[in-house]
Amino acid sequence: MSDADNALGILIVGHGSPRPQANEGFIGLVGRIAARLGGQVPILPTFFSIARPSLQEQVALLAGQGVRRIVLMPYFLYRGQHVFKDIPSLLEECKRNHPQVAIEFLPTLENEPGLEDIVVDRLAPFVADAEPLPTNGQAIAQRSFQIIDRHLPQDRFPDKRVLAIVRRVVHATADVSFGRSMRIHSQAIQRGLEALAAGKPIICDVRMVQAGITAVRNPVLCAIGDEDVRTLAQIHGCTRAAAAMEKLADSLEGAIVAIGNAPTALWKLMEIARGGGPRPALVAGLPVGFVGAAEAKLALIQSDLCYISNTGPRGGSPVVAAAINALASLAKEREVSCV
Repeated sequence: MSDADNALGILIVGHGSPRPQANEGFIGLVGRIAARLGGQVPILPTFFSIARPSLQEQVALLAGQGVRRIVLMPYFLYRGQHVFKDIPSLLEECKRNHPQVAIEFLPTLENEPGLEDIVVDRLAPFVADAEPLPTNGQAIAQRSFQIIDRHLPQDRFPDKRVLAIVRRVVHATADVSFGRSMRIHSQAIQRGLEALAAGKPIICDVRMVQAGITAVRNPVLCAIGDEDVRTLAQIHGCTRAAAAMEKLADSLEGAIVAIGNAPTALWKLMEIARGGGPRPALVAGLPVGFVGAAEAKLALIQSDLCYISNTGPRGGSPVVAAAINALASLAKEREVSCV
């Protein structure tokens, strides 16, 4: 299939209003969204009724530009009559007029957790907690976890051990979006606990991660500052984080790897594993950044490695350190229960 066959366009469809200012506001919104998404794919506004450009006009425009796949996002809150019946009817007309174009109709914004966050943030100042603020560390932590539990979708975490890790990450970042973006392999906790019990090392990409992992008795290794790693990175034209992962390859078998900063370290780790090299018991891959982080984490999730990760660019040293410390706390709880 050629690149032309894969040409993509995106339409965001609003209702349309007799008030020009409302339509201009929607068009401006779509323009800002397009700019934030990089401009590589055409992202255009369209209206279901009243205003123009109409859905039929925009589909024809994209088809004329060689687009062969259109993703249509309804800027509607609920799946009402327009979304359920009226817009699909127009789309059938568009498909008949442009049979060479595949059109995909996305769900509405209904049940989008991000919208709940917006409403909560707007209303929070009006319903501030009337209880006095706690003053000692234990009470502060307890209050924090109570607040976090109100924000986390509890039904997503039937395994309380998974919830414990997500809760600790949210606590470390004050970012409840990790409750939606975290991805944890079904065997991650068990394999991580076994690695800790066996005394296996924890291999870190950067020193900030190494410094943040405070709850374990296992060796915590990081080679990014070693002089030979600097030399190796220069020779191979790679980052020091990738070179450090290569240097520590002999320690990877059965270990826990904690990556919170450098996507290149995660890519190198997966390259080593794909090449038949040592395989860690668990990869806590949570690098942060706009370049390569989301892609590296998606590759990890799709690989055959056991992982604790998340989707999107968010991550960081405090995030992965919190995940490992939470795993260490679960290990201590298991030790106590076995006594």
